Amino acid sequence: MISFKKILVPVDFSEPSKKAVTYGLSLAEQFDAKLIIAHIVPESTSLMYAFPTEFTEVEKEQHAKAKQVINNLVPADRAVGLNLQTIVKIGNVEAELLGIVKDEAIDLVVLGTHGRRRLGRWFIGSVTEHMLRKVPVPVLTVSHLEEEGHDIGFVSLKRILYTNDLSESSITGFQHAIEIARAGGATLTVMHAIDDEDRLLWGPAWMAHLDRAKLVEQIRNRLDELVEQAKPSEIQIVTLVVEGKPFKKILEVAENYGTDLIVLNLQSKSVLERALLGSTAERVVRLASVPVLSVPIAGGS
Repeated sequence: MISFKKILVPVDFSEPSKKAVTYGLSLAEQFDAKLIIAHIVPESTSLMYAFPTEFTEVEKEQHAKAKQVINNLVPADRAVGLNLQTIVKIGNVEAELLGIVKDEAIDLVVLGTHGRRRLGRWFIGSVTEHMLRKVPVPVLTVSHLEEEGHDIGFVSLKRILYTNDLSESSITGFQHAIEIARAGGATLTVMHAIDDEDRLLWGPAWMAHLDRAKLVEQIRNRLDELVEQAKPSEIQIVTLVVEGKPFKKILEVAENYGTDLIVLNLQSKSVLERALLGSTAERVVRLASVPVLSVPIAGGS
């Protein structure tokens, strides 16, 4: 059984990171998990040699200010009874966060993403991208559309969409979707998008056109087998087969179904092979207007 016992939310005190705290807090309460909120004060290595004393003092001041702010992020009424830890460090942001993931045995990382309008939609921030590529645990990326300030509150995940790539190891991502749905009493839609360009799985595109109805039936049967294999209890599950470019259909279905969370697989046999996240996962993470849980799984096509 999948269990989130320790949840990490890195914050830079921006509105997106505050939204990430809301999701991290809500999930921590649902799973009775420990919530760790961390802020990394970037080390000033570029000018440190020229002005060592001055920059040491600046970093100390930033560290002290961050400690004060981070301890007040979670509303007092929500902090009561919550297993909460705050961490403030000085150093390389990515390296320190990866260290926390390892040292604290983190099960889930929740990240706020920046830049969701117009051209900005294609940039999710270097820290987020690097974490997705390197972190060995699921990463929940929380999009940020609204311009106004975000008050840390509570979110309810009632409609979850799991995008199944039909790989042998896809059961891992499915189990994560099931547990989140179970914890929040959500309905779960399991979908697969038929892409004619996916010749590795289904053969030449012309064969798919030869008997499209049979192909759709085969895929629907495989989705039903996946559901039967997992045998989830107390969860309403709907299977869905659509046709088109996967990332476009995922975003379309998410919008049409009023989805609160998208769950997808990050296929990789090793960390190095995830240097390029894959066109479908990367585009969904970049363009989705709802949170996306990316689950790293081994193997698969």
